[in-house]
Amino acid sequence: MPFAWIVFALVALIATLSVTEMVRVFAHRLRAVDSPGGRRVHRRPTARLGGLGIYWGFYVAMALATYGHPSWSDPFHGEDVGMIGMMLGSGLLLLVGVADDVYGLRATAKLVCQFVAALLLYRFGWRVESLGVPGVGVWRVGLLSLPLTVMWVVFVTNAINLIDGLDGLACGVALVATLAACALLAPEGGLLLLAAAALAGALLGFLWFNLNPALIFMGDAGSLFVGFVLSAMTLRAGQLSSPEAFPLVPSLLLMVPLYDTCDAIRRRTLAAAHQSSSMLQFVREVRTRVFEPDGMHVHHRLIQAGFSTRRAVAMLWGAAATFAVAGCILSRVPWVGLAMLVIFSIATWRAFRVLRLKVAGSLPSRAMSVAGVMLAHAEPDEAGERRAA
Repeated sequence: MPFAWIVFALVALIATLSVTEMVRVFAHRLRAVDSPGGRRVHRRPTARLGGLGIYWGFYVAMALATYGHPSWSDPFHGEDVGMIGMMLGSGLLLLVGVADDVYGLRATAKLVCQFVAALLLYRFGWRVESLGVPGVGVWRVGLLSLPLTVMWVVFVTNAINLIDGLDGLACGVALVATLAACALLAPEGGLLLLAAAALAGALLGFLWFNLNPALIFMGDAGSLFVGFVLSAMTLRAGQLSSPEAFPLVPSLLLMVPLYDTCDAIRRRTLAAAHQSSSMLQFVREVRTRVFEPDGMHVHHRLIQAGFSTRRAVAMLWGAAATFAVAGCILSRVPWVGLAMLVIFSIATWRAFRVLRLKVAGSLPSRAMSVAGVMLAHAEPDEAGERRAA
């Protein structure tokens, strides 16, 4: 069945659409909501736990794959047992996210669980085995395979968690990356393509409820689950598309959240350095500041520059799609992809330079109103930063 992926996407889409409203009601009964007041100025209590709807749609479609594909009748002896690591790790982080949305968890506890999920993925065979640059060469990593795999999984998972700051932003960016992964996997086919199609369908179904003004937020249940699945899929898709693809091609598929996370780490580390008079104090400041929200993410800057929430989200979707297309081309036609990447990078750098100047010029006269607008449109507790995984 050459277009089986369409069926899996539709199954996940319908399943997510059918259950998300029930999840919203369930979240209100559990009081897993963000209420107006304090740092939040949205007008009505808004449910978290949206990740449960995405999870349901994804795994209904995966159940169809399990029982509808002969080679998966016994998954531990199937064509790619690494799928088991992805399923176990994503299930673990979904539970962690639900617990965080309902009760609240310490950042260190969530980080430990992310390490465990990454080790599960590594144990079942999806791991960083080589580093390369398309058109240049590839180098085996040897003993560095384990730390590189864990670093990739934890970094991508937290990147999706941190970008979840405006209605529809994280879901849309994740959808772009998933569709790009589908494009990379299309020539290979197989179960991973079906899984990517299922995730795309589930994200598209959830986006209906998550667009501004959102009826339900993804929450940590969604951002941790989706982030982990994307880290696994992009890692594997890059390897299958070309031995030289990792880490450049998977990074391009996730450029917007990865850039935002790197910028946040840089910004907070510099702030810690300015406040420290000794190395010990610097270490303490970094440990504290890295997990503290600062309202200076790229989406915050767009709001500060005067863009509406919908326009800011659309701009970041466009940027994500642009780099994802460059990544897909890079894996197939390296020199064309590299040329596109250089052009896109220069254009993006100039756009952010203009944005910084515009924000710097508008902040003195608009500081109070901007803060109100930012909080009015932000995800609950800044989603990815409220308890900073």
